[in-house]
Amino acid sequence: MRGLELSLTDPLLKPDFTHHLIDKLSDYFQEYHTRCFEALPGRIDTTEVTDDYGSQSGLLISPRIFQSFYRQAMQRAIDLARSYHIHVFHHDDGDLRPLLNQLVNMGIDILNPIQWRCGNWDLAEMKREFGSRICFHGGVDNQETLPFGAPMEVKQQVRMLKRTLGSDGTGLIIAPCHNLQAVTPVENILALYDEAHKGDV
Repeated sequence: MRGLELSLTDPLLKPDFTHHLIDKLSDYFQEYHTRCFEALPGRIDTTEVTDDYGSQSGLLISPRIFQSFYRQAMQRAIDLARSYHIHVFHHDDGDLRPLLNQLVNMGIDILNPIQWRCGNWDLAEMKREFGSRICFHGGVDNQETLPFGAPMEVKQQVRMLKRTLGSDGTGLIIAPCHNLQAVTPVENILALYDEAHKGDV
């Protein structure tokens, strides 16, 4: 509604307006999703509560801005889903690592897409810290490895994800870091899923 540039400057230059806009949007989506959940009681497994706070090398906004403007609306959406016993899938591109502890404490169940090339992610440490509380979804790099790597490199990366994010044999859904790009060779796509099917690491 405001475009990327204004959405980044509004919290600093127009804080009252930003709070008002976010509150109105939150109210709308709470009503919309309540109607969706009530229309299909007990038949929805997962819903997406999402935003993109990460860039290629850090956050698009500071943790303070997230806390002040966006956390409450996101918490409402998470709490609504959980009140209907629905798992919360959170999509967030880029380097969101500095917000991950907050997001997990807010109640997300599934984290996507794990763009570990963006920033400094220690995947084994993430598994130790959050692996008992969330499921990791994604992780296979679609900026370098999938479009430009060899099939063996794709397989090696899948094995690395199994050893780290899936070290206990659970809590990992292997998939690309976001969409498969149009330039991705078919051989690399097959390598991804062939290796994912194997039981060993």
